[in-house]
Amino acid sequence: MDRRTFIGATGIGVGLTGCLDTNRTDSSGGNGTDDATKPRDSTDAATDSDDRRAGTTDSSDTDGSSDGSGKTDAKPDESDDPGDESTDSKRDVAFDSCTRATVTGSFEDGDVALASTGFYDDGLYGNTLLEDGVAFGTDVDAPFSGTVVFEIADGSTVRERDGEIVVEISEYGSDGTVISSLTTQRTDYERVTPTHENPHASDCLSELAPDDG
Repeated sequence: MDRRTFIGATGIGVGLTGCLDTNRTDSSGGNGTDDATKPRDSTDAATDSDDRRAGTTDSSDTDGSSDGSGKTDAKPDESDDPGDESTDSKRDVAFDSCTRATVTGSFEDGDVALASTGFYDDGLYGNTLLEDGVAFGTDVDAPFSGTVVFEIADGSTVRERDGEIVVEISEYGSDGTVISSLTTQRTDYERVTPTHENPHASDCLSELAPDDG
């Protein structure tokens, strides 16, 4: 199966949409003051006029219980998995050259280390997204502490070498292939986006680009 994508021929996009109905009206919801406005007979009215004190109505009690405490039971939204980002910040990522990159740290079951590439093939630019790498606990054992090495090579394979995990990436382009980024967070993997961009990718690719002159 040819996993290459040539720019201009296809595009990949990921988006999330949400809808919030701000016009909803709850027909049964009141302001908590219905009980305070019930009609009373003349005896009750006379008694209440002598004993009335501020802040003793039902509506005040309701408001005070919700606003006066200064506390909230709301919990922070943990849907973005901040622990994943914290763990990733402890890993060291390096782009040693156009064709070699490493990530060193600790990886748990479910973590990923994947590479994307850019290349030129017969003068045409193309790329791959998250095609080469490993999922810990699936492709390799987890937990793992050490270095994952990504290298452009003659073939595509994953192997162990001197305590390291080596991910060999095949040459996708006849004119050369560059490691353009690494994805090391689960959330980025789900969004098909890079976690670490190769800061030298543009220079590397410019050396492979055809000379129009």
